[in-house]
Amino acid sequence: MTDQTDQTPTAADLRLHGDAAKAAQWRTRAKDTVKRALASGTPVTPTPPYQVVAVLGQSNAHGAGRLLDPSAAPVTDPRVHQWPGCGRRRGQILLAEDPLLHGTPGAGVGFGTTFGRLLAEDIDGSVLLVPAARGDTSFHPKNGFSWDPDQRSVRVNLFDRAVAQIAGALRAAGPESELVAVLWHQGESDVPLTAPETYRDRLDTLIRRLRDRFGTVPFVLGQMVPEEITTGHDRYPGIDAVHRDTPARHAMCVFVEGPEGMHNPGEAIHYNAAGAQVLGERMFRAYATVRPDPAG
Repeated sequence: MTDQTDQTPTAADLRLHGDAAKAAQWRTRAKDTVKRALASGTPVTPTPPYQVVAVLGQSNAHGAGRLLDPSAAPVTDPRVHQWPGCGRRRGQILLAEDPLLHGTPGAGVGFGTTFGRLLAEDIDGSVLLVPAARGDTSFHPKNGFSWDPDQRSVRVNLFDRAVAQIAGALRAAGPESELVAVLWHQGESDVPLTAPETYRDRLDTLIRRLRDRFGTVPFVLGQMVPEEITTGHDRYPGIDAVHRDTPARHAMCVFVEGPEGMHNPGEAIHYNAAGAQVLGERMFRAYATVRPDPAG
């Protein structure tokens, strides 16, 4: 068993899970450029005021769920819109539909649209998602990206990018709109690269900095895929424990158990489309227990 207090990733973990070769990174950047250029989205007439929801993290937040049953495709709600992070219509409010338009388009179904639909039904009003996740990203610098607010050596600081995108969404949404939730799903890429204690400190910093900027917004953490936690790298339980303990460290924060047996075929890192929707439902129910009373 790896020593959970050792803050230095092993040489083997860095080789397997750290930076890709420079040539591979350049290929990924080229592919990302094409994906962003091709992304379009569906125009809508904005319907402010909005309750704004940020979707942050890595691949399960980005949307990686494979649709195994076409009849169970996510329901698109015309009241749920998105402030895209990429595409030809970036800078316009668009319909929220899977895959959401993060910094690059999602690869499949995520939990954000389900959460947005349930929130719209609950408030009988408009919801604006801010998709700002990116797959295979971590607090530890990796392939030029980091979620660490204090990390300045990377090409893209994802925390800074998310803050800018949220701020842009709020400006576009109108003066009566407000950020009401941050949905967070991340940790898989940090498991082999970051000790749990270091991960905890960096996650805490991210939560505090978001709240310094946008107020004490409810923070909802979705669990990594249970099967991956039990069968994957031996540091998974340590990061999972940090997630579970986060509500004890921060007010208006809630941890949400992930569904079992609902991951993509052939791998256990990503929820399938049905699993992502179940997680979105659970995240909304959990959010409803910590959000401020609408009646004041």
